Amino acid sequence: MNKQEPEIKDLSKFLNLFNKESDRGAALIAASFLDNSLKEIIEVFLIDNKSSKELIDGFNAPIGTFSSRINLANSLGLLMEDEYLLLHSLRKIRNEFGHEWDDVTFDSKTIQNKIQNLKWYGPEDITERTNKAIFNFAVVKLLANLLWRKRLVQKQRLTKKNWLDYE
Repeated sequence: MNKQEPEIKDLSKFLNLFNKESDRGAALIAASFLDNSLKEIIEVFLIDNKSSKELIDGFNAPIGTFSSRINLANSLGLLMEDEYLLLHSLRKIRNEFGHEWDDVTFDSKTIQNKIQNLKWYGPEDITERTNKAIFNFAVVKLLANLLWRKRLVQKQRLTKKNWLDYE
């Protein structure tokens, strides 16, 4: 039997949902998946105890928002600078979709202005670089990196130290 890596399963499941969504749905699902990926990366890095879990989950968790998770992951050295900037850009796009009740698409002026700040991560031979395509390739590139990052970070998990033994 062919065992599939859990990261590949998650990416496949995400892409299946993501590709069926409206523009608003795609932005919201992408941000949610990225947010959850950051949460998991931070969880496997922090000391495995109750206080670490309370920081990340639960009512008024200080690291319970997408923005705070982006900033913490960057502060802990768990993100590369371009990933950090891209995550904040995608978060701002998500916010535009989430806070506008009217018909918002990737071609709406407010979204379009934010998409212009994104780099093209798709194949160079694609000439029709729509706003949605720019967004989609940025999300998939970032998500693929973050899904594997969890495995790498887990090897560097923090442990409790006895600070009285240090001189």
